[in-house]
Amino acid sequence: YVNQQKIPLIVPVAFSKEITAPGKAIPWLFRVIETTDQGNFAMGQWIIKNTPYRKIVVMSLDIVAGRDVAGAFRAGFTGAGGQIVKEIFIPVGTPDVSPYLAQLTALAADAVYVFSGGADAIRFVKTYQEYGLKGKLPILGYNTTVDDILLPAMGDAAVGIISVGTYSAALDTPESRAFVRDYEAKYTSWPSAHSERGYVAAQLIMAAIDALKGDVSDRAKVREALLSVVTKIQPPRGPIRFDRWQQAITPVYITKVERRGN
Repeated sequence: YVNQQKIPLIVPVAFSKEITAPGKAIPWLFRVIETTDQGNFAMGQWIIKNTPYRKIVVMSLDIVAGRDVAGAFRAGFTGAGGQIVKEIFIPVGTPDVSPYLAQLTALAADAVYVFSGGADAIRFVKTYQEYGLKGKLPILGYNTTVDDILLPAMGDAAVGIISVGTYSAALDTPESRAFVRDYEAKYTSWPSAHSERGYVAAQLIMAAIDALKGDVSDRAKVREALLSVVTKIQPPRGPIRFDRWQQAITPVYITKVERRGN
């Protein structure tokens, strides 16, 4: 429908690979978050190069993006010489994840790779610690699992988790510090990674409108403006650009949860 109507569409959060995949991408859609492949494939290679973990269990929310995360990580990790022991998919909103965690006791693995988010992530990480698994199988994963705004609810259960993603409010750059300062002043909270993605989408839209001096009557010109201004905005995460499918090529960071003060 978007393609038929020729309506510019900015996607700030959804990162399933099909949205900007060759053969499926449309010229009217622009995505400012990375694909499931960009961070998770690279993380598979990074783990082989930087950790002793060679056998990993993947545990993910059972959604399209979760399946894509698992596939991307599997490709990167096994391609670099690692082994996926098992993939376990958990339905969104599962109130008790203990039956899924119980499966880990019978598996010979070095670590667990997790994709989760929101309340599901909080339940998972806290239950993981309660089951005594934290000291046996370290958690790595995508950074929605330990998004900054979830950490207070997780407490010490989150400490030590290593993740990959495009943004954390702890990123120490002038652009990120300014964004966190302004966000905290308005909402009395650190921004989540999703907040940053929404902000970058708004930056892109406003820059295009400014470039057109407010005249957005010609949709083709709006599309061209979005393409031309993307390298001129200053996202908190760092500079981005678009590939030929309007997919953001973006900085990706490895982060580790540590306790600093409270």
